[in-house]
Amino acid sequence: MAASGKTVLITGGSEGIGRAAAKMFAGRGDLVIATARNAARLDELVAECPPGRVVPLIADVADATGMETMAAEILENQGVPDVVIANAGIGLDARIEETSDEQMARVLEINVMGVLRTVRPFISGMVSRGSGRILLISSVVGKRGIPHYTAYSASKFALQGMAEAMRPELAGTGVTVGLIYPSSTESEFAKRRLRNGPEQKGTRLARHSAESVAQAIVSMADSRRREMVLSLEGKAMAWVNKLSPALMDWILTRALMKGRR
Repeated sequence: MAASGKTVLITGGSEGIGRAAAKMFAGRGDLVIATARNAARLDELVAECPPGRVVPLIADVADATGMETMAAEILENQGVPDVVIANAGIGLDARIEETSDEQMARVLEINVMGVLRTVRPFISGMVSRGSGRILLISSVVGKRGIPHYTAYSASKFALQGMAEAMRPELAGTGVTVGLIYPSSTESEFAKRRLRNGPEQKGTRLARHSAESVAQAIVSMADSRRREMVLSLEGKAMAWVNKLSPALMDWILTRALMKGRR
């Protein structure tokens, strides 16, 4: 992997996909600003990477004031990042009738408002510089909603709308926006997922490793590509849904809801 010498900001950098991506960027010679809430895990990340390649910052994307402080610190000490990766997120496994207002608000606060707070402070600096890459980590359920993931799907669909609005706003500035759509991933994310009511029936054909998703993130950081759907399962679901949403409804009902009512 060739060194690029970029400054890369990634939220949710202490575990899972974010941690794996941070290590890949640092390993090739980039300066990584990794943010997370867990100071101990960030310290472990620093120790696992080449010296001086990771700047750990404690930040919670759900804390508006804290994110403003974090952005100001980055701008003062490292300048405008070349790549901003909005990775931090949370899931919720709950059918619509079991999704509370509080749970929906929590998911949207982290997965949508958190993305806004991550990206917004650096836009003007990227535009002034004439370059920048923004990556939003979505999910295949941001292409097609699935049972039990009402709130999570809504939050990930929001990222597509955000990216589509940003692209014409930033046209001609040298700043580009990419979306990455993983399917299920082997990481700590599943352990932290909120749940209410019966668990979704597990029917995944395969799961990504955190490292495989991280490799896609690094590849997207070096390109101007608009989006990347990572799994054959995800690509097939998006294609079938585009061809016949009713057929996709039937498939998902059979796979995820049979015997649940």
